[in-house]
Amino acid sequence: MNEDHPPRKNRFGLLKRTRSNPYLAEERGRKAVIDSSSLPPSRNGSRSGLSRLIPKCLSKRFARSAEQSPNPGPTATSSSTRDLLHPQTTQDLPLLTTTTPEPDLDQAPEPSAAKSSPTITPEQPDSKLLQATLAKAKAGVDGMGHVSGIVENVASAPDNLQSVPDTIDSFSKILKPLENFNSVATTLANVHPYAKVALSIFTCASKMILDQAHRDAAVSRLLSKISEVYTFITEEKELVKIQSMLATYGKIAQQTLVCADFISHYSETKSVWIRLGKHIFDETDTTIQSYNDTLDSLMQQFRDLAARDTVVIAHHIDESLDLVGMEYATGAGLNTSKCCLPNTRQDLLKDIQNWISSTEEGAPRIFWLSGTAGKGKSAVAHTIANWYIDQGGLGSCFCFDRTRQADRRQDKIFTTIASDLADCSPKLGLDPADRFNAVVAGTSEKGTRLLDVMYARILGEIMPEDERREAMPVFYSVMGQILASLEPLPMPALKTMRLHFPDERNRYNVEYVIRSLGSLVTGITDPHAPIRPLHASFYDFLTDKSRSRDFFVDTTSVQSDLAFATLRVMDSEHGLRFNICSLENSYLPNSSVPDLEKRVKEYISMELSYSCRFWGTHVSSTSFESSLAKEVEAFFDGERLLWWLEALALMKGIGGSVVTLLSMTDWFSGHTEFTHVSDAARDTLRFVRTFASAILRSTPHLYLSALPFAPTQSRMFRKFAAKFSCTPGIVAGSVENWPQMEKIINANDQVNSVAMSPDGKRIACGLYDGTIQVWDIETGEALYAPLQGHTSFVSSVAFSPNGRRIVSGSADTTVRVWDVKTGEALGSPLQGHTEYVWSVAISPDGKRIVSGSDDKTIRVWDMETCEAFGAPLQGHKNMVRCVAISPDGKRIVSGSHDKTIRVWNMETCEASGAPLQGHTDRVWCVAVSPDGKRIVSGSFDNTIRVWDVETGEALGAPLQGHTGSVMSVAILSDGNRIVSGSSDQTVRVWDAKTGVALGSPLQGHTSWVCSVAISPDRNRIVSGSDDKTIRVWDADTIMGKTSVATFQSHTGSVNSVAISPDGHNIVSGSDDKTVRVWDIETGKALVAPLEGHTGSVLSVAISSDGKSIVSGSEDRTIRMWNVDTGGASGVLRGHIGIVWSVAISPDRNHIMSGSDDRTIRVWHIGTGEARPLSGHFDWVRSVAISSDGNRIVSGSYDRTIQVWDMGTGQASGAPLKGHTDRVLSVAISPDVCRIVSGSRDETIRVWNMGTGELLGAPLRGHTDCVNAVAISPDGNRIVSGSDDETVRVWDMQTGEGVGAPFLGHTGPVRSVAISPDGKRIVSGSSDNSIRVWDINFLNRHQPLELPALCFSSELTHALHSASSFLQDSKTPASSGPDKEGWVVGPEGRLLLWIPLALYSSNMYAPGTTLVIANNALQLDLSSVAHGTSWRKCRIQ
Repeated sequence: MNEDHPPRKNRFGLLKRTRSNPYLAEERGRKAVIDSSSLPPSRNGSRSGLSRLIPKCLSKRFARSAEQSPNPGPTATSSSTRDLLHPQTTQDLPLLTTTTPEPDLDQAPEPSAAKSSPTITPEQPDSKLLQATLAKAKAGVDGMGHVSGIVENVASAPDNLQSVPDTIDSFSKILKPLENFNSVATTLANVHPYAKVALSIFTCASKMILDQAHRDAAVSRLLSKISEVYTFITEEKELVKIQSMLATYGKIAQQTLVCADFISHYSETKSVWIRLGKHIFDETDTTIQSYNDTLDSLMQQFRDLAARDTVVIAHHIDESLDLVGMEYATGAGLNTSKCCLPNTRQDLLKDIQNWISSTEEGAPRIFWLSGTAGKGKSAVAHTIANWYIDQGGLGSCFCFDRTRQADRRQDKIFTTIASDLADCSPKLGLDPADRFNAVVAGTSEKGTRLLDVMYARILGEIMPEDERREAMPVFYSVMGQILASLEPLPMPALKTMRLHFPDERNRYNVEYVIRSLGSLVTGITDPHAPIRPLHASFYDFLTDKSRSRDFFVDTTSVQSDLAFATLRVMDSEHGLRFNICSLENSYLPNSSVPDLEKRVKEYISMELSYSCRFWGTHVSSTSFESSLAKEVEAFFDGERLLWWLEALALMKGIGGSVVTLLSMTDWFSGHTEFTHVSDAARDTLRFVRTFASAILRSTPHLYLSALPFAPTQSRMFRKFAAKFSCTPGIVAGSVENWPQMEKIINANDQVNSVAMSPDGKRIACGLYDGTIQVWDIETGEALYAPLQGHTSFVSSVAFSPNGRRIVSGSADTTVRVWDVKTGEALGSPLQGHTEYVWSVAISPDGKRIVSGSDDKTIRVWDMETCEAFGAPLQGHKNMVRCVAISPDGKRIVSGSHDKTIRVWNMETCEASGAPLQGHTDRVWCVAVSPDGKRIVSGSFDNTIRVWDVETGEALGAPLQGHTGSVMSVAILSDGNRIVSGSSDQTVRVWDAKTGVALGSPLQGHTSWVCSVAISPDRNRIVSGSDDKTIRVWDADTIMGKTSVATFQSHTGSVNSVAISPDGHNIVSGSDDKTVRVWDIETGKALVAPLEGHTGSVLSVAISSDGKSIVSGSEDRTIRMWNVDTGGASGVLRGHIGIVWSVAISPDRNHIMSGSDDRTIRVWHIGTGEARPLSGHFDWVRSVAISSDGNRIVSGSYDRTIQVWDMGTGQASGAPLKGHTDRVLSVAISPDVCRIVSGSRDETIRVWNMGTGELLGAPLRGHTDCVNAVAISPDGNRIVSGSDDETVRVWDMQTGEGVGAPFLGHTGPVRSVAISPDGKRIVSGSSDNSIRVWDINFLNRHQPLELPALCFSSELTHALHSASSFLQDSKTPASSGPDKEGWVVGPEGRLLLWIPLALYSSNMYAPGTTLVIANNALQLDLSSVAHGTSWRKCRIQ
């Protein structure tokens, strides 16, 4: 009770809460099923809501006389304790006497070798005699010797004396309850005058025992029993308030004192026994056993009285208590959806059912079910609870949930179970609604609900009618603030928020108002506790005008005030600011800042945290008003916007900003004068979606990475970049507008399937490694560890309509069901298919699963039982590659490698009509339109077709545009657009009605796009690829501007490069099926792409006059091109395999080609005739021709090199052997004396052309396949390119590496060439780029000796103070971003993050003079503030 307001609060204040009694629950006849699989740690001091009500119902019982019961006497007592108590009567204390012995329950058993002892009668103690007795006992204890001496005296009895260490260990456990008792004795002593005396006995006795316990091991067994007594008393401390138990309580106190007296005189007694030659331990055992038995009897009597009073208490609760005020854990009860699947765990369930039904006397009251996570304990508990409901015996089912910690269920367990047990009363045994009406909301004579009358009366007393005119506006405002807050706030936060209300008249101290409502709200006394209504019913009362009438609180009226307050709290003196948590080092991820959580709590106040998270909700809940709009405008106009994102990231809530920003675009919709604010919200939204993952990982990179890499025309960059000048500068390759690709998510393996949750917040993907990963679409973070269970690759995934389950199909022939929240597998795998399961779908009602398999069948499964529904659907003549279900759930659509689509009836499992035929190759994917009228299919014939469901007819011509197989199709929810993914590495969007492609293909993937999905709001497209990435695309930008105006470079791997004889041009061939010509100085394309090949271009060569280009392709052809016109001048066909390599003779009359058909062909350019050269036993991977035109050299997968005579076509000598793996590249020195070869064995070898002998040892240094070799014009240098992503230069004579490797490519180097002047190296890579290197850079600089880190062609742009980043590490500086976009230094230091969704990963590196790639990036790092200086990035 608050002393500040005693008169009024005494009338309706809350009763004090008391601690609940664990023994009450033990004695209940009804069992409760409790799920402990996720039981949270207990909290000291937690109190149940029910316990606070008990003292009130018991208060009348203290006026009654307690029942009398005799006290058993001990077998031995000292004379000092006899006649200790004498009768005394007072008005307040009932007389406790005994006149007639009670049954054996209260009589201690007689020890076999003990004298009979008098019975002690409990009466009110004589305090003086008590003090004298205890003082004497203490003096005896003080005079005892140490235990060590006693041990020596009894050393002759080793069999009877336990070891001293064991004794000490025992004492430490035994004495703990006594020490605990002393810590609470003062509090317990206030319960009753008689109890106070008894407790003083316990306190004194405990101190005596503690003194003696450390001196003599002989009393350990008696101490164990005393320990039990103190534990019992401590746990039963609330029951001492019950009158009927005071007598027994007194007896226990007296008996404890007797035992304490015995202990204190034990050394003297023992000494006598030793002198008499008696066996100490036998004598002691007899005496101690009698004490143990007596204490056991007394404690049992105490328990029996407790059980009897439980019945009385329950009766009072049932008769007079209003249970609605008790806290109840909503959602903690039975959930039938979590029950075990039918016919599973039957043995275990039967054991538990037998235990419940057991009538044996000794049947245990608790059944403990344990096991590791995921074993199904929760499912068993829910199943038993559900079964016991059917039996009519369930009292309560209570489940904990780690994911609902904010509900604090652990604090509500007793009140919830008590409320459930109350439901079992005949009077209260109604359904919840009826019980509420009958018990809680029962009507009075006037027909007014009981609660309403109570609340109205209390409020009426707080605000009398004559004061309401002034009080009510304040009441409305304060309660409105409390009720409208989206989470309860403590008093200081409410007061601070109030100070920022727009109307100065409302900026009063709310504490005075809230304290006056003390009986109706909680959290008043604790400044850290949230203020909230005492019960949800009070909230309901206040917000229902028909019930509360004058006290009705309109929460909408305060939304505007809260909107203003939240915005202004963020802008206040103690609001948002730069580097709010004082992060010292930008190299560290947030997870490595040890006290970050503490800093967040210290620097981000409750009101600031609340404002950051909920300001948008309050604004959007307010009707549009200009003054508030201007407040929001100011928020987006200042740095506060950046600081808001910083604070959210530190609180791990940046994903919540998406909801806020979306709500702002809606709130400003239609108000043209604030269009710029709406645009700012949209721009910020895109900023968050692009950079959230980096900001969450290391918050300083909001300023160091996100802001400088935002598109230059984005509002965020234009508004704030200039204020953060000491950040990376983009010298070349800048992006102007937000691109179509929003983010890249890196998966652990190839992505076979993607699916989006119905709420659009999650992405699930099935991977080649047999796992399923689930991602947050906003932050790109994995929500939990990969789901494991399948034993082969996961081919398909789908979300259930309610978003709670994921279904997966796998090559292990099974289908599995997973819980989205926990990531656990639900039940056993669905087995029935005999081959790969390629596709799964879920019916719209979530009840059925459909799967298609390599076994040519379709199966339908029951989601709940996991049983197959009916027989397999048969009809396809080849594997079923895809399945889909119509929106009404009545049809199944399947696509097969038999080139057909079939429609099936879901109920009858029969085919509906004839197969849909039209595709000329395998059908890989199908989808059904939202209206169920159309089927869309994609095929290996590179087309998409649209079909009429009813007629089976194709609608219009095939949709053509992909240059590869159509792997996946999806339809927007409005049915107007089709999205497709293809093996051509692109995603396309089509108009569903016209079949016209919309916008340009979405490019970025570097391998097959295996799956596509569309968000429910139609704003985003998700694609999954064999390149191990998931990419999220902004659907709204498909028809808008893209940040890359044209794709100037190759869009696929650059497999081959060559340099023109004059050194001015570069020719390249790519996986994008084109040949291109570039200016070696500027990187500009000199002619349009040379198109004609239908497969990857694997090799290019330039004629000696520079006028002709020859290319070899995956399409098995050789094409000739005119450099000046860019036109094709001929096609050579003859190889029956891929053409891996081409070369042109110096006289320009012949072309040489090598193929995986194991032959070399020599073609006459004029006639097109070919002469095959045979001799290799495996693919011919590389060919070269000598400068004199007389020799051809070939390298093969058969690990050999062969020299051929150009004139005769015969092999010159035996094959050159030495490589231990495939030969991938060969070159001939200009003097025709040497051959250089590169191999998959990671080595380069040099051979004598004439003798075929190996010259020197292999050149070692690469750490992966050597794909390409070239020789400088002077014959002194060898250049090599490798899968290890490096280019190396070697000395031909010594075989030593020249300088360090050139670093810069982010993919395998496929080809290298050297300019005619020997000054430049050109390399092509699978990272889609061409790089030009200055070979003399190796002579001028040694990169490892440089303190610089440079991502520009200008060394002046190198990183300032790079030594702090590298810290003298011998690890080479990073050559570019990792697969996630981070430039990482030694020990994982984070320098910066580059959004690969916006920028090419191809950055300039030391030694690079040109990078030919789409938006090749050059950075100026010379002014970057980084590491411990990062805070200087902002202009003060």
